Amino acid sequence: MFSMTNLARIAKVVALLLFILPWVTVSCADQTLITMTGVDLATGSVTMNNPMTGAAERPPGAGDPDELVIVGALLILLALAAGFVLKGRTASLAAIGGTVLGGAALAYTVLVRVPDSARAGATAGGGGGSAQGMSDAQIAEMIRVNIEFGFWLVLAALAAAVVLDFLAMQRSEAGATPAAVPVPTSPPPPAAEPPPEPPAG
Repeated sequence: MFSMTNLARIAKVVALLLFILPWVTVSCADQTLITMTGVDLATGSVTMNNPMTGAAERPPGAGDPDELVIVGALLILLALAAGFVLKGRTASLAAIGGTVLGGAALAYTVLVRVPDSARAGATAGGGGGSAQGMSDAQIAEMIRVNIEFGFWLVLAALAAAVVLDFLAMQRSEAGATPAAVPVPTSPPPPAAEPPPEPPAG
């Protein structure tokens, strides 16, 4: 039977495996331009489908690994290793802290940085937009950044790992605290017998 700690480890491994699923898609006028997985973000191997030529191209600013995604993955790995290296409450706290920080780094990248970069890249060198009679602001409004199911599954796995680590810590602390042993009470002293009555007459 799996313990809470082992289930938390499995959840972290699942979160890392989910890096291969799509995390973000960028589209314009209902046409998908970019699909990014966690691995794509970590390695910088992001490509864009050019709607004009149909060729796969590197979008502006692509090619460099996303440092926060790498940091997030490393923090999850450290949280996983903490359960094997450390013991007891310290192991649980390290696992919880690493998992939370790793998830926060991934969430900030996917929910904040990637959408901003996608819109900034669409308006970079805005000459193309001017040629079509559109301003940079109008082009940016047409860009749609969708967070895909793969990323939400990563966050769900990390949240499950945190809950399981917390439950494991509580169980560990409950098992380490000895149960209170009831102190036996001494029986009440026997009631004193009344003195015998003197014989009559």
